[in-house]
Parts: sequence; C-alpha cells; structure tokens
Amino acid sequence: MAILRSRLYLGLLLLAITPILLLDFHINVVAGMMVYFSLFWFFVFQPLLASHIRLAPLVSDIGAYVFTGVVGTTIAMLVESFWYAHGGSKFLNASSLAVATPAYIAFVGLTEEFCKQIIVLVVLGWQRIRGVVWSPLTYMMLGVSSGLGFSAVENISYVERGIAFEVMRHAFGLGTFTALTRALYTPFLHAIWAGIASWGFGWVASHGFRGWRVGIGLLLLAAIFHGVYDSAIARHPLLAIIDVAVSYLVFLSLLLNPRRRPVRETLGN
Repeated sequence: MAILRSRLYLGLLLLAITPILLLDFHINVVAGMMVYFSLFWFFVFQPLLASHIRLAPLVSDIGAYVFTGVVGTTIAMLVESFWYAHGGSKFLNASSLAVATPAYIAFVGLTEEFCKQIIVLVVLGWQRIRGVVWSPLTYMMLGVSSGLGFSAVENISYVERGIAFEVMRHAFGLGTFTALTRALYTPFLHAIWAGIASWGFGWVASHGFRGWRVGIGLLLLAAIFHGVYDSAIARHPLLAIIDVAVSYLVFLSLLLNPRRRPVRETLGN
C-alpha cells in the first residue's frame, strides 16, 4: 500500500498512461502533449527538490501550474503584444546581437519571468498574513511548477505554427522538429529560470523585506538569462548553450549550497 501512495509510482504511472488517455478522450493532441512533456519535467524536479527540503502540498504546485498557464501566459501575451505594437519588433528582429539582446531582456525576459512570479508573490503575501514561513527551496519548487505551466501553454501556439508551416508548404520535417525540440527542452528552461527568481522571493519571505535586493536581483538575473537565450538561439547557438549551462549552474548552486539556506526552514502548515 505504501507503494501505491508513493508520488513516484503515481507520477510515473500518469506519464505512462497519459498518451492513451489523450486518445481515449479525444483531447487535442498538441495541447495534450505539451502538457505531457511539462509534467515529465515536473517529475524530474519534484524529487530533486524534495530530497533537500520538505515541500509544500502537491495542491500548491498544481495551483501554481494552472494559474500561470491560464493567467500568467495571458498577461505575458498582452504585454508582449503591446511592445510589438509600439516598435519593439524592430529591436527584437535586429540582426545585431548587441541590439537584439537588450530588447529580448526588457520586452520578453522581464515580462515572462515576472508573469511566472505572480502566483509566487500571491502565495508569499498570503503566507505572510498567516504568519507562516516557507524555505526559499519551497518557493523554488512553486516557481518551477509555475514555469512548467507557462511553458506548456506557450508551446501550444509555437508547435501549432510549426505544424501549419509544414501543411502550407507541403514540407515535412521542420515543423515536426520544432514541435519535438520545443516540447522537450523549453519546459526545462522555463522551470529553472522561474526557480531562480522564486528562490529569491523565498529569501525575502524568510528574511523580511530587508532581503528585497536578493528577490529583485534574482528576478533580473532570470530575465537576463531568458533574454540572452532568446536572442542568441537563432544567431549564435553556442552562446545560447553557454547561457543554458550557466543558468542551470546558478539553479543548482541555490539548491545545493547549504550556506544559502536560512535558519528558519519550517513549513508552517
């Protein structure tokens, strides 16, 4: 019975049967598989963080995933549409990396990383009212879940456009490749960037508002990682790979370095 109650057992079972459920319930295969791949990464990150700290209830992660997937992505799309409509596209599409990178950081990176932190800030405020203190690592997992929800919804539009590209041009390959690569790796990127920023807000929660510099600083750092990657992936792929490697290094350093964990790591629920 202990095995049946195990998150690992239930999680792997869910991953195994999800494609079957998509067929049986006639769910849109693109939307379903984008959610599927984001959940795959959830069951990678969740045990990783759970081995270091007692996490919040699973319902908190589900709430963060759904909230950001619905509300966070909507706000991000509205803000980015505003930037595009007011001249941002000419900077984002510039051939020069020196021009495109600051634009991606300001218009895309900062927008999307902040939208992924909305639910984290809401939870932080609610827990502060209740007098409950969560560890930065607990907030990091909340941010990871938020980032995965964001990636699932964002990828639906990208993948559908890739498939439409193939259909219109009768060319098989490019759209499918785009669909597979985005589904597999972008949830990881969104998760680690959101996790870095949410760790910073967890530091604020544990140390009071005197730690706001850490929270704002890590949010900006996540936006920089995001913006550099987006600007470099099509222009200088090697720079994009370096950006991902450094992003993951920062994520792991926050997760694994015990000196950065505050004394108060109680989960007050």
